[in-house]
Amino acid sequence: MTEADLKLLVQASVLEAMAPRPRRALVLFTGGLLGFEDAVESLRRLAATGVSLDYVQTPSAENVLDQTLIAGLGMQEVSRRMVAEHDMLIAPTLTANIAGKVAHGIADCKASNLFSEFIMANRLVVASRTAICPDGAAKQSWFPEMPSGYADLLRANLRALASFGVRLPEARFLCRTALAAWDRRDGARRAPFTAAFGTSVAGLARSIGLTLVDGDGRPEPKAVAGDGRRHPGPAVVACAQPLVSQQVVQQVPRGVELRVASRALVTAAARDAAAARSIRISREV
Repeated sequence: MTEADLKLLVQASVLEAMAPRPRRALVLFTGGLLGFEDAVESLRRLAATGVSLDYVQTPSAENVLDQTLIAGLGMQEVSRRMVAEHDMLIAPTLTANIAGKVAHGIADCKASNLFSEFIMANRLVVASRTAICPDGAAKQSWFPEMPSGYADLLRANLRALASFGVRLPEARFLCRTALAAWDRRDGARRAPFTAAFGTSVAGLARSIGLTLVDGDGRPEPKAVAGDGRRHPGPAVVACAQPLVSQQVVQQVPRGVELRVASRALVTAAARDAAAARSIRISREV
């Protein structure tokens, strides 16, 4: 291996470490009705940013919540690998029952078990406090004469969840809270590399040969004849690095051709990510 090859491998590894990871969340619906419509709208906005959302429901949620609204979000219902395949848990309709269980370390049902596993694995957890918080307008509108002792109990449970690292916005702020949590996590992961190399992901990408070119290798979009005018053709992203990972594919625009070196190693995860984003991987001749 030459010095140039070694440098390229180091740069590729740094780029992979700094690149944003795919964002995939498990949405856990429990039976909290307050704030449900705001939560659905927040989830719709979150999905529009490109986040992959899967969901699971408790029996209470199936009986209480509008299933038409949930189905309209286009999420995938899952029942296996709920913790392993998701880096965030979102509870848009958290109930006082589940909050109380988790706050006291009780994990005796699907919902409380999922909460406990995400918390103990130090994964991101975002939960709506709208259906629980005694100081919120929604809760006060339903229970204006709640005894102070009971209100204190609900507040204490929310404080316990917050001490575990659970983020507790109102239902209408779920989207921005989730995105901020991911940004904070990614920023913390990139910080050591940024301090060491003093460059951005985009700068590193350019330094290792990620260049947008056309199908003929020119730096501008290809123009093709048809009706006498010139039209942009499909773009090709040329990647010179010897290892093409999932993180590299995530940096490439959807629907393009990713042209890699003839002897480059393309990981299985990279091929899966390319297929999911309609990216065709080709090799230099």
